[in-house]
Amino acid sequence: MPEVLAIVVVVLAVAAGLWLLVSTQNQLRQLRAELDQTQGQLNDTRRHVQELEQRVDELQATVQAAVGQPPPRLPRGRAGGLDDLREQLRASHREDD
Repeated sequence: MPEVLAIVVVVLAVAAGLWLLVSTQNQLRQLRAELDQTQGQLNDTRRHVQELEQRVDELQATVQAAVGQPPPRLPRGRAGGLDDLREQLRASHREDD
């Protein structure tokens, strides 16, 4: 009887070991798939960053080229200025009453 018990224990241990092995292999495959996906995302992000860096360089070159030019002139203001506009606003409010 002790021999049968020992054999059962050994068979159960081997079965548990095989189950752990298969489980570990499945987890390893899953991790590898996730790693491949993450590496793909990283490569896409690196490509996108390089494109953005090129765009920034182009914009900086445009800004540097524009710095040498004077800014465009602003349109001329109306005669009378802000005080005249305030007076017109007050007059329109008085007309409403």
